[in-house]
Amino acid sequence: MVSGCVTSSDKLVEVQLGMTKNQVRQVLGEPTVAQGAIRNKFDQVIEVWEYRLALPSTDSPGEIIGKSFWTILSVGAGAVLFTTERRDYWLYFFRNELVRWGAAGDWVREPDKIYQFNFEPHLTAPQ
Repeated sequence: MVSGCVTSSDKLVEVQLGMTKNQVRQVLGEPTVAQGAIRNKFDQVIEVWEYRLALPSTDSPGEIIGKSFWTILSVGAGAVLFTTERRDYWLYFFRNELVRWGAAGDWVREPDKIYQFNFEPHLTAPQ
């Protein structure tokens, strides 16, 4: 039987601000991609990880049994029946600590906002 390992978005309830990268990996696994990094105007480096997570299935138990049956019988073609909707989530790390996360696109013009955001407000911007 062919199977793919895709983390479910149900795991997001375990994600909390302040978690380290390793703690996030323990909950969600390896990121789909390291989306990038930015040095903001406060000279802070923010890393962005992306996770493509499967959304919970809306299939009834009967539909799941039917899809399982066809997957077992036809392996390749039936496996297509198990494609689930997925959504990208972006996780932002500052100094190895999760400081922000959410669905990709939730924040309009996110790079501009991250550039303007001071993750250590007690420090002033460099001159």
